[in-house]
Amino acid sequence: MPQTKIFYVRGRPGLLGWVAILALLALTVSVAIAIAVVAIGVFLFLLPAIVVLAIVYAFIWRARLRQAARSAPRTPMVIEGEFRTVDPSEYDSTPGRDETRRI
Repeated sequence: MPQTKIFYVRGRPGLLGWVAILALLALTVSVAIAIAVVAIGVFLFLLPAIVVLAIVYAFIWRARLRQAARSAPRTPMVIEGEFRTVDPSEYDSTPGRDETRRI
C-alpha cells in the first residue's frame, strides 16, 4: 500500500511565502475593485435610461388611455343572451360527494 503524501507546514513562511500571500491578496483586492467599478458604471448608465424609459412609457400609456376614452361609445353596450334559473331540487345528489356528507 503506497504511503500518502502529506504536506506539512513548518514554522513561519519565508520571504517567498509572504510574497505569494501578498500577490494573492493584491490580485483578490484588484478583482473586487474592478467588479465594483464595473457595477457602479453599469448602474450609473442604466439608472438614467430606466428613468427615461419609465417616463416615456407613462406618457405613452396616458395617451393610449385618452384615445381609448375618446373612441369609447357614449351609450352603454348591452350583451344579449338567454338565461335559465336552475332549481337545485332537480338534482338528487352532487357528483363525487358521499350521501352522508350532503349539505
